[in-house]
Amino acid sequence: MKQLYILLFLSVVLLTSCKDNVELTFDNPTKNILTLKLDTLSVTIPSKDLLKIEIEKGEHQLILENDSVIKFNFIDLEYFINPSLSKYLVSEEYFGPEQFAENFTSKISRKEVSFLGMTLHGNYDIIKDAIHRVTWDFGPREILPKKVDVEEDQTYASRIKVYDVDEFMDVFLKTENN
Repeated sequence: MKQLYILLFLSVVLLTSCKDNVELTFDNPTKNILTLKLDTLSVTIPSKDLLKIEIEKGEHQLILENDSVIKFNFIDLEYFINPSLSKYLVSEEYFGPEQFAENFTSKISRKEVSFLGMTLHGNYDIIKDAIHRVTWDFGPREILPKKVDVEEDQTYASRIKVYDVDEFMDVFLKTENN
């Protein structure tokens, strides 16, 4: 019985301590390995890869490869770190019958953006800063499904996807060639 109480206590401590943590997703869309510092920790991100690190909520310091120092107060649960300061396209994708597409209420306002020298009109945003709170469903190199389940009380669903340059080109070229 004593072991059960100890296990229960450790479970509660673990669960409550997780609320004080923040998940950082470092992305490296480049062909080179990136190295940076997070506080005193040296972080190496392989080429074309993601690295996830959990830290305590609060103020932390990032030092990028170009020696830029960024102090940031991490208060939300998840952040995207862009140490290469690359551009990403954020797109909201509609899933549902065509008859409801016109009444689709987007989370991203419709506007004109420039990405890779192209002008795009639609529900898009551009990410280019070093730190972003994660507000999307699928990040870079995560596959957007062709179909999603729509809730019973809904007529459509939407998902937000972040594309890096290479991923966007793959999707764009496939669409253009079909």
